[in-house]
Amino acid sequence: MKFIKLLSSAYVAGSLRHPHEGAIPVADDEAERLFENGTAEDVTDGFSADQIDEAQAEPITAVAPAPPVNAEAAAEQSQAGTEKPTKTQAAKPASTKE
Repeated sequence: MKFIKLLSSAYVAGSLRHPHEGAIPVADDEAERLFENGTAEDVTDGFSADQIDEAQAEPITAVAPAPPVNAEAAAEQSQAGTEKPTKTQAAKPASTKE
C-alpha cells in the first residue's frame, strides 16, 4: 500500500477524487496507474511504519445510480411546458407609453 497526493482530479478506486483531499491510501497497483498517468505523486515516505500498517487502502466502489424516488412524478416533470397556455396564461403585449 502507498500514500499518494493527487496533482489533479482523478479517479481513485472508482471514485473521483481531488487534490485538496490530501494524502490518500491506495493499493500498489492503483498507485502505479496514477503515477504512470502523471496525476499523483508518492508521499509514502512522510508516514511512519505504524501509520502505514494502520491505514486501509481505498476500496474500489462502483455503485449504480439510484432510480428516482417517485418515478411517476419524474415522468410528469419531463412533460412540463408541452401544453399550450390557456387564454388567461397567454402573455399580454407590453403597453407602450408615448
